[in-house]
Amino acid sequence: MNEIVGTSQIRGAPVWERPLQGPDKGLSNRSETDIQQWWTLVDMVIAVATQNGWTKAEVARRIGMADGTFSQWFSGKYTGRLDNTNKQVQQWIDAVEETSGLAASIPSSPAFLKTKAAVEVIETLTWAQMAADMVIITLEAGMGKTVACRQFLGSRPHVFMATMSPHTKTVHGMLSELAAELDVMVHNPAKLKRAIGRRLERTGAGTLLIVDEAQNLTDEAVDQLRHFVDIYKCGVALVGNTEIYNRFRNRDDGKGGKEGPSFAQIKRRIGKRLQRTRPHEEDLRAFISAWNVSDPEAVKFLIGIGKKGGALGQIDKTMKLAVMYATGRGETVARQHIEAAWKNRDVEWQ
Repeated sequence: MNEIVGTSQIRGAPVWERPLQGPDKGLSNRSETDIQQWWTLVDMVIAVATQNGWTKAEVARRIGMADGTFSQWFSGKYTGRLDNTNKQVQQWIDAVEETSGLAASIPSSPAFLKTKAAVEVIETLTWAQMAADMVIITLEAGMGKTVACRQFLGSRPHVFMATMSPHTKTVHGMLSELAAELDVMVHNPAKLKRAIGRRLERTGAGTLLIVDEAQNLTDEAVDQLRHFVDIYKCGVALVGNTEIYNRFRNRDDGKGGKEGPSFAQIKRRIGKRLQRTRPHEEDLRAFISAWNVSDPEAVKFLIGIGKKGGALGQIDKTMKLAVMYATGRGETVARQHIEAAWKNRDVEWQ
């Protein structure tokens, strides 16, 4: 027997129906104005709750009202003072609208920019994919390496990207994260490595695995990635800070010894390394221009911010706040707004 499923409501979504009758007009603790306001508030509650998928219990919790009280108020059966409960509901709706308006007023970051650093990252990723090679990309925070990697991911076939963290630093933790990103389903952990390798195996066009925040990985986990390159002929890009590269270098420790092991197997398989410790000034100017800032004094101030730790990221966060300052005053963004935003962010530590 076929089951007919209605499509008027999303399955599982809370259903809010407008009450058929309003509050009792015969009670002395309410006026006609209170009742009219109640109808207005009921419609507003239904709209807000439906948009957010909230149940009546969730709305009551957010208002700070007992479930029973809210249920009686919403159904029109509440016999207490209607003006007080109306006021409580109105304050909640005002707060929701204020929060929504604030979120909507936050400016969006500029779309992907083909900066000089981004081109360098994309060229390095292209090499890794075409040559089935291991590469290391180390750019300081805020210089756009992750954005460029995601742009490459979205524009090229056979590219996968996973982000590591201290919780996924071990071989098993890394493999579990890779399995999730690569849609590999294996119930036997012993077979996880081979299943991931098969997914990455080079098939004509070439496959690339981008591993972001790779400095979090243990040496054994990095060696496992090297194994994928060797056995399955895929490209691997280790993306992160300079620590991911320096750990595989033999450096004099200043006491006549060597700092760290050689890791010759990994070192000799690194086909290309891209390292940038400072942003290109032309990239800073391009990003500032994307924010529609042209005043020389404002540009100069933003370049100074961009040359601090965080680079483009610092400019982006500062400009979002500066635009909100200027918009709130009905003014065009100028240096004073940017200076105020930078000072208000209070992120420059001594």
